[in-house]
Amino acid sequence: MDFLDRDAAPLTSAEWTRIDEAVVKTARQSLVGRRVIEVLGPLGSGVYSIPYSTFSGKTPTGIDMVGEEDNFVVEATQRATINLPILYKDFKIMWRDVEADRHLGLPLDVSTAAVAANFVSLKEDDLIFNGNKELGHEGLFTAKGRLTMPMSGKWDESGSALADVVKAAAALSEAGHYGPYSMVVSPMLFGRMVRVFANTGMLELDQVKALISGGVFYSNVISGAKAVVLATGSQNLNLAVGQDLVTGYMGPVNMNHVFRLMETVALLIRRPDAICTIG
Repeated sequence: MDFLDRDAAPLTSAEWTRIDEAVVKTARQSLVGRRVIEVLGPLGSGVYSIPYSTFSGKTPTGIDMVGEEDNFVVEATQRATINLPILYKDFKIMWRDVEADRHLGLPLDVSTAAVAANFVSLKEDDLIFNGNKELGHEGLFTAKGRLTMPMSGKWDESGSALADVVKAAAALSEAGHYGPYSMVVSPMLFGRMVRVFANTGMLELDQVKALISGGVFYSNVISGAKAVVLATGSQNLNLAVGQDLVTGYMGPVNMNHVFRLMETVALLIRRPDAICTIG
């Protein structure tokens, strides 16, 4: 990947390894969308766009003794193409810090790389959940054709969260999506599920997890009282990754070292009715 110009940076291979490890560790801790959506790729750093198929509705499946019926065919409703934008954040490591760490025999301080990784991770999740109007990208909460449900209050009452999740799962099942299901909620709603459910001695969150076998998560990019339940699987959704998170060298500025952390990604919504938003 010569475009990263990593050989031009005044860093040793061990110091580059520390930066890469800090980026990967932070991303794994921060990213939420990738926990519920399968990754397609990496497809290549130069890929500008990707075509994909979308599907809608339910169709019958054949069952007979000879298999000669020709009307049980899965066909794409339409073919779409989506651009893969660049998500990036630059960070700086001071030349004196590099020299001081080497003089003292300390490992290179890579905290700025970790902070940059956190910012890019949040931007990726924001694209997945909220979309981007300027780029024409839909997110899980904005996708046309998704299922929607009103929320029972703001889950203030015990049992209201579980009741809404049961309704969402039933709606997905009615649309032909039989799980496994995953759910992502705002931090506020996640906190309201951490309470004892009725007189069971169990948390309401545990009751919800018993139904949502793909996991229940929260993301800081989801504001207010909102939740999304989705039927997981590449037949429904993919996160297309052109270039996965990687760090390149931008060059010296006033003797200090500037780097860029970047990736190219886009959400592919193949079957929008596999998404049910609550709120």
